[in-house]
Amino acid sequence: MYFRVIEDARSSTLGYLLADLDTLDAVAIDPPPGQEALIGALLDERGLRLQYVARTHVHRPDHADCSALCAHSGAACVAGTEIAGVPAVLRLGQGDTLVFGGEVLRVLATPGHTPACVSYQWRDRLFCGDVFDVGGCAVGDSESDPGLLYDTLTLRIFALPGETLVFPAHRLKGRTVTMVAEERRRHAHVAGISRESFVTGMAFRRTVRPRIAPAPDGRSGG
Repeated sequence: MYFRVIEDARSSTLGYLLADLDTLDAVAIDPPPGQEALIGALLDERGLRLQYVARTHVHRPDHADCSALCAHSGAACVAGTEIAGVPAVLRLGQGDTLVFGGEVLRVLATPGHTPACVSYQWRDRLFCGDVFDVGGCAVGDSESDPGLLYDTLTLRIFALPGETLVFPAHRLKGRTVTMVAEERRRHAHVAGISRESFVTGMAFRRTVRPRIAPAPDGRSGG
């Protein structure tokens, strides 16, 4: 097997390149924007063929689409939802699999951060996007759903074996990898309250967000 973390300091995003070294088939998960040349070099270095570009989630409008990488490599873009500007997208859901060579990515539906978030389980590893961005899932955000996030965390993510390695789309507490058992402990407050209480808490979080004071001429600052 081949596994490589790709980090883009400018966007603070993490992506991953996986491959079966016997068949040379590869998958890129959440490739950071602007890293097409690096990914191409990594593929060429091992003679790998990129089969899929897999996205855990897509924000609208999507400022980090995978069209350039797909066009250059011939890979198919896959996600839990359609991606604007990428007509060949393959939509995946709970229980689906993505096969590359002799390796298999198992798909978990993990909505909440966005309505169609998915995570990919590979061997002992989980690529989960922003599923642990609990604080960013306040009621009223156009794409987030705290109730679905609660279900995702309590019923899907925390139900995985504790030794499962977790690879997010952004660093968690400065780290590029953690474990399900560690995230269970870190988010024990979520598992310890009801779904209704969690949703209420997210609604309150939104009401206490700091507001940007208007400029002296009446226009908003920033």
